[in-house]
Amino acid sequence: MLAWRCAPLTRLPSFQTSLIRNSATVSPRLFTVLAASSTQQAGSSKAAALIIGNEILSGSITDTNTPWLAKLLYKQGVDLVRAEYIPDDIDDIKQTVLRLKERVGPDGVIFSSGGIGPTHDDVTYEALASAFGAQLKVHKPTVKLMQAHYAKSGKEVNEARLRMATLPEGAEVLVTEGLWVPLVNLNGVYILPGIPRLFQGMINAHKDRFTGGAAFQTLSVYTSMGEGDLANIFGDVAKQFPDVRMGSYPNVDAQDTRFTAKLQLECRNAKQLEEAMAAVKNNIPTHVLAT
Repeated sequence: MLAWRCAPLTRLPSFQTSLIRNSATVSPRLFTVLAASSTQQAGSSKAAALIIGNEILSGSITDTNTPWLAKLLYKQGVDLVRAEYIPDDIDDIKQTVLRLKERVGPDGVIFSSGGIGPTHDDVTYEALASAFGAQLKVHKPTVKLMQAHYAKSGKEVNEARLRMATLPEGAEVLVTEGLWVPLVNLNGVYILPGIPRLFQGMINAHKDRFTGGAAFQTLSVYTSMGEGDLANIFGDVAKQFPDVRMGSYPNVDAQDTRFTAKLQLECRNAKQLEEAMAAVKNNIPTHVLAT
């Protein structure tokens, strides 16, 4: 696995300069090749998703990346604290990413999806570079990978395709095995394509970077009580265990009459989780159907 950092050589520690490769094709004044390591990125506890695209907001395309990302981060012990949908608008992207960056904190990460293609409305790289005061530069290692990819189908890297290799200077550029598309990390903002196969494959390949504390554990109980009858009981238990996430979900399947509501508890601390579940069951002993 490789990572490139788009930065002037003079800004890097001297030991990194020894890692420059293919100096005949890659200008040492602009780019340095670095070996990637999951230990380079400290574990993060908060994350946000920024879904970019007019097609999402118009309903032409259904976003499947956010639910997938939420499940992955949950398993990794990372709190996904925000998910926002915005249009392909430079100012909107800039304002939103800076607000999300403040929300997740300096050690948090943001995943952007969409807007890095070859057409005029693909403005994500430009917007994010502007948000962090970076310039855009053609990333020659990405161009080389792109040329090899398109050569297989007899296509050339024209000016439009070159837009997809014009990246924010100073960003870390990760390579995913089997793909030419770069995973760009700009100040903790991971810039990804909107295509689910690529979005999910690229994050999966580098998921060791995205870890938080202990992973969440979940316990559930099915009950014959309605949410209105459970509300006070459930609320009292929630006050006793503030670190336990507690949710109540009504049965919406008219064909399934086996239960009325599902109660789900989540916590990183197994002992607190078990104690909270015991408290719930003790308050509704005759209405517990299954766990």
